[in-house]
Amino acid sequence: MLEINIVTADGNHITANAHCNKDLFWAVRGGGGGTWGVITSVTYKTHPSTPFSGALLMFSSTNADSTHKLFTEIIRLTPTLTEQGYGGYSGVSVEGIQFCVLSPNRTAEQTNATFLPLFELAHSLPGLSVQNSTAVFEDWLKPFVDLFSAIPDVGLPSEVSSRLLPKDVVATDKPEELARELLKTRGPLYYL
Repeated sequence: MLEINIVTADGNHITANAHCNKDLFWAVRGGGGGTWGVITSVTYKTHPSTPFSGALLMFSSTNADSTHKLFTEIIRLTPTLTEQGYGGYSGVSVEGIQFCVLSPNRTAEQTNATFLPLFELAHSLPGLSVQNSTAVFEDWLKPFVDLFSAIPDVGLPSEVSSRLLPKDVVATDKPEELARELLKTRGPLYYL
């Protein structure tokens, strides 16, 4: 985002960018635009479409120890994934995990090499029913439309909250302990 025009609660029409009304510009980019006024226009810096790759790992579990071992490995792998440009999320509980990540400009070979050890571990652990895949996409539009066209147009009955874990917490020498603590929290989302 390069610039926004906004009508504030007091009725003023304001332009905000990196040089003018900097605090408001910062706030609408991360603090919820509707909180600060009605945004009437936005100027974005766009980039050409780029291919990207993704990996998906889903499993249901009847073995809490296996869930813990696999989530520990995901935590151990996280710093490497972020260095390779991957980002995504996981829905995590003792009963299973949904782990989905994407990265621009990664080949199928690179993605498979990165995730094969994790997939092999998942299939080797007892009590897990595992599905996994990797894919390369030419651009973001088609998978986005395919994914979100199945979702109803109006909200879902859920409440989302998050906790920001600093890199040094995730890049711990004790990922087993972090996995154990996160699994105690019912249904946490784990973002890369």
